Amino acid sequence: MALLAQQQVTIAGAALTLSAAVASDTMPPGDRVFLWVKTTGTATTVTLVTPAGLDRFGVALGDVSVTCPATGDRLIGPLDPALADPTTQLITANFTGTLTGVTRALVAI
Repeated sequence: MALLAQQQVTIAGAALTLSAAVASDTMPPGDRVFLWVKTTGTATTVTLVTPAGLDRFGVALGDVSVTCPATGDRLIGPLDPALADPTTQLITANFTGTLTGVTRALVAI
């Protein structure tokens, strides 16, 4: 499991760095923070894990699953703080499938 660091988008044109996906990542939430997933030949599903017992307005929050195509990009977010583990204040993302050709970055706009 890796803790992803935010990369800030700037007016000058930030050079964002994608790194190889692993089975599970954690990341800080934010109203302007997104998980960027890029695939080149391998489909994957990204699941944002909601800790058991979390609810909003009395309604239980479920996991959020996003299917990423074999070749393409997905921006997942914004990463709402309501999805964070109350103990760690981090969101956990799990990647399923073969991760060859799957990269990701945490982007703040």
